[in-house]
Amino acid sequence: MASSPAPEPSFTPAKPSIAPWHVSAAALFAWLLCCAVMLWLFRDGLTTLSFRDPDDAMRLQQVRDWLHGQPFWDVSQHRVNPPAGGPMHWSRIVDMPIAALILLLRPLIGAVMADRIACALVPLLLLGGLTATIFVTARRACGPFVALLAVALLLTSPTILVQFTPFRIDHHGWQIWMAAIALCGTLDRKPLRGGMMAGLALAVWLQISSEGLPYAALFAGVFALRHCRDGKETPRFCAFAVAFGGGAFALLLLLRGPGATLIRQCDSLSAAYIWPIIAFALATPLALRLLGTASIQRRLLAAASGGGIAVGVFLMTGGSCLSGDPFKALGPVAYRLWYLQVKEGRPVWEQGLAVAGMILLPSLLGLSSTILAAVKASDREARERWVTIVLLLGGATAVSIMVLRAMSVAHVIALPGIAWLLLALFRHIQTWKHAVARILTSASVAILLTPAGLCGAWVLIATSAAKAKEQPEGVNCRSSAALEPLHALPRAILFAPLDIGPDILVRTRHSVIGTAHHRNAAGITAVIEGFTAPPDKARAIIMHLNAGRGPDYVVTCNEANEVRHYRSEFPKGLAAVLARGTPPRWLQPLPSPPKQALRIYKLVDQSGAKANATPFMQ
Repeated sequence: MASSPAPEPSFTPAKPSIAPWHVSAAALFAWLLCCAVMLWLFRDGLTTLSFRDPDDAMRLQQVRDWLHGQPFWDVSQHRVNPPAGGPMHWSRIVDMPIAALILLLRPLIGAVMADRIACALVPLLLLGGLTATIFVTARRACGPFVALLAVALLLTSPTILVQFTPFRIDHHGWQIWMAAIALCGTLDRKPLRGGMMAGLALAVWLQISSEGLPYAALFAGVFALRHCRDGKETPRFCAFAVAFGGGAFALLLLLRGPGATLIRQCDSLSAAYIWPIIAFALATPLALRLLGTASIQRRLLAAASGGGIAVGVFLMTGGSCLSGDPFKALGPVAYRLWYLQVKEGRPVWEQGLAVAGMILLPSLLGLSSTILAAVKASDREARERWVTIVLLLGGATAVSIMVLRAMSVAHVIALPGIAWLLLALFRHIQTWKHAVARILTSASVAILLTPAGLCGAWVLIATSAAKAKEQPEGVNCRSSAALEPLHALPRAILFAPLDIGPDILVRTRHSVIGTAHHRNAAGITAVIEGFTAPPDKARAIIMHLNAGRGPDYVVTCNEANEVRHYRSEFPKGLAAVLARGTPPRWLQPLPSPPKQALRIYKLVDQSGAKANATPFMQ
């Protein structure tokens, strides 16, 4: 028999009855207001197409290539490292809504504005999906008022909203939304439906990014634990296993093609992972059928059988993926100078004080709030729902400690508990007699016990403490204005810094050697070694590219963070030499205004031996 929602924290003054649709309408209005504010704040992007991250620019290029005839299963970037091309592992799931909106808008406003409007609106539409999911999740946990407050927290949390701003079209928003849908499935009072919802959400997540793997294991473990404790939860666990395995397999066939089930790739859903997942999906219901669910021991043995068989299959199919880090294949130089410098993929102890606090404080507040909600729950079902959130939040927090960019998932899972605590405190404060005390205390709670206020206060403290150690920000060489000089060049292949590459593809007709996307290890390594090697050795590296014909131009931006890092690590390297204004004889600088950030050099073939040059490997 389905249980009623957990009672919300009570407060003494009588409150008028509010229709459920009023609360839903308030949540919808809050999302629309948030969208309006963000569109206003990012309005300049509609004229300049400003992307926060190079991955967003690359995502738009993926969509453009697809719309211009590139095959559905081919997600490579053929203007990267020509003629070989730059292999990619991104999913068409993320491309689809962007492409659909562009196709819808092109006849109405033209191709240029269609691209810009689509890039502005798609993240906000994803935020709408996340808002609705969090509202339903928190309502299942503790009623409509906690749900409305959870929505308010969501739409004011900078660590979450940063992935849903206009022009933030990369896959991170999708990952957060899928995590919220899976959480919603854990709280569904219909176990079969909830398990299917969570399983399908994680199948989509895993198709988008292999970063979903630890979360899939986390949700599977929580469902298995609930199944072992209570036989009524067995349908949820079984439905999760079948939906996860079946959904992952179907999506792999549809979006990657049949060959993907036979090719091992450690950085995406492939043969290394799909067969263990299918084994889990098949073995779990079979074990439940054979062993039964009459006792805890039988339920535990059935769950262990499904998981054990999946692990055994992974040991047979995982191959090199068993060793862990797929980025080691980049080679030592690229691994150290590129991958280890990507802070969003590094653990909390490698971050600054301000960032570390932003990762941990909302999660810890959520954990303590959710634990308190579980302790104060009035019935067993409500307590188990809160305990489930505690387990998932604890696991998500552990992942975020290891990988910075995972913090948003943990902060989303923390929202119902924080909303419950705030509502309980606000209602308690309203019973106080003194108005001044009520106002001041309510304001203090709103500042210190919300993710936005907590992070803001921490950043102010941490920034003040570290002010003397601040490093100046690099020049934005990815902007439309900065790349304008490239339009004067004939179509060419450019040897340019990795972080500028995606914007060059989007904003110009040129090709580049490398971008910061790890499957193109050859291009990444060539760019890094070319800029860090001494000029003579750099020439051998650069001239060897493009099937021995070499690129047409070398492009650099001396104050970009990437280039500054090359100069500091290799003061005798090509990047440092160019920054000093003394280019080697084989590079002819093109005229440029003194304040122009971009510097362009034409390669001069002095010996006629470009095709025979041998690359230098550091």
